[in-house]
Amino acid sequence: MPHLIPQFYKRGLCVSLYFFVCLILIIMKSYFLREISQSAKHQQPTLHTSIADKIIKKNVETEINSLQTSIAGRIIKENVETENVETEISTLRRNNFKDKILQKSTIMLQQTSHICARYALRTRPIKRHFIYSAKHKSLYCWIHKVASTSFVKLFSDMNRQYFSRYLYREVDALSPNSLEDLHRLASNNTVFKLLVVRHPFQRLVSSYRDRIEDSSRYTAQAWLYAREIFYLSRPQLFHFNTSSGNVLQRIFFPNRRLKLVPSFREFLVWLLNQPPDTDDNHWGQYYTHCAVCNVSYSFVLKLDDYDIEEVNYVLSKLRLNGDEVYLPKLHRTHNGVTDFNVTCKYFGSLTTDMVLRLHERYKMDFEMYNYKIDDYLHCARQK
Repeated sequence: MPHLIPQFYKRGLCVSLYFFVCLILIIMKSYFLREISQSAKHQQPTLHTSIADKIIKKNVETEINSLQTSIAGRIIKENVETENVETEISTLRRNNFKDKILQKSTIMLQQTSHICARYALRTRPIKRHFIYSAKHKSLYCWIHKVASTSFVKLFSDMNRQYFSRYLYREVDALSPNSLEDLHRLASNNTVFKLLVVRHPFQRLVSSYRDRIEDSSRYTAQAWLYAREIFYLSRPQLFHFNTSSGNVLQRIFFPNRRLKLVPSFREFLVWLLNQPPDTDDNHWGQYYTHCAVCNVSYSFVLKLDDYDIEEVNYVLSKLRLNGDEVYLPKLHRTHNGVTDFNVTCKYFGSLTTDMVLRLHERYKMDFEMYNYKIDDYLHCARQK
């Protein structure tokens, strides 16, 4: 942009000069014509006078036209030069932004590799956690509550398949044919391998809101885990009482929707008492779910602070035109966006010790993808 300022002044000066010279020539022309006219009134017209008038008039007009053409040519040249400068600046900006995007992802990938080596981590790839497009030579590890529906639908469109609203059914249709195929694709440098992440705490709250707290519909997670959660936090529910029915009748409606909803704190108390390797896919660790220590990913997209240019870069690597592809708000669910402010409200029911224990549970994800805990500790203290 600084290069454009001199160009702007230079162009303005040319235009001003053009009008100034034109004005002078017009005044000169008027003066000569007036002098000729006055001379004609006092003298007998002759053939020589008439010819001289025509010559003077023609010369003045020729000079004006020549000067106009010259200045117009300069203005056109200045416009072309300005457009070239603007194009060069735009290209430099795009290249600079692309470099920043790649640098951001490369740092995370290098850090992931370093942590895998430091802790001697081994993560076994699971075929069903990946989807593949042979046409676009792209492999993607889906993670619940991390724009998985949007990207699974995108891969479905890439493969020209009808998108089912049942994610697992769609995943089964798009997964590599075998575990051997997955290993081959994971080590193939010509395949673009995409990983998408978000802050583990925001994802955890999003999963709780969607799979446990929302009692407007049946969810497998509420049906499977609500009884275990209440067994720790509300043991009195499991005492026999003929008037209130059995424990299932106290917790669930006949259609298996929740009648009693565990609080976020109750959910966390239960979760922190479970072995991490038994976690549900909705709140399991990224590094195990996507086998990051055994798959050489090409790019990591962070949903927390992504820019549209980052999404366009991913689309270009998927061999898609960003202007022709629509991706909805990538971290929005039917319950709305679960951002830091929403997450902070839920963390307000937790103790600092619980937040620290939760951080320890997701320690590898925090370290690999440069996530911080500080603000969430502050949320827990606001009581």
